[in-house]
Amino acid sequence: MMSDPDKIKLKMNSQQMKKVEKCEGLDEGTFAFLNWMNCKSFIGDDYELNPPMILKNIDLPKITRAKLYDRYLGKDIIVDIIDNVPQCKNCSSDDCSHVGFIICLIQLIEREGLGSMDELTK
Repeated sequence: MMSDPDKIKLKMNSQQMKKVEKCEGLDEGTFAFLNWMNCKSFIGDDYELNPPMILKNIDLPKITRAKLYDRYLGKDIIVDIIDNVPQCKNCSSDDCSHVGFIICLIQLIEREGLGSMDELTK
């Protein structure tokens, strides 16, 4: 039998899991990117909102690899960029949501002329 604190923890975890969206295609990756952009005011990894994906790192200024955290999967995702084409190592795909997120990110970096993670996360 569960104690009251354990029941509360279980309820909180299930509520938090409902907030996390599963992203599967390029369009979902675009929406995840926009969600991340709208809530990227943070200190360290403490985001005010709960975006489905978070940028952890990207090689700048020459973009060859990016690392995302996928909240639905609960793990870091590596996306390699080879000849300007993102390829997700997790999904072994070039049309998953992780790639959609990275395509939007690359467009932002190129449009704004960003050269560091600090500039990107302002």
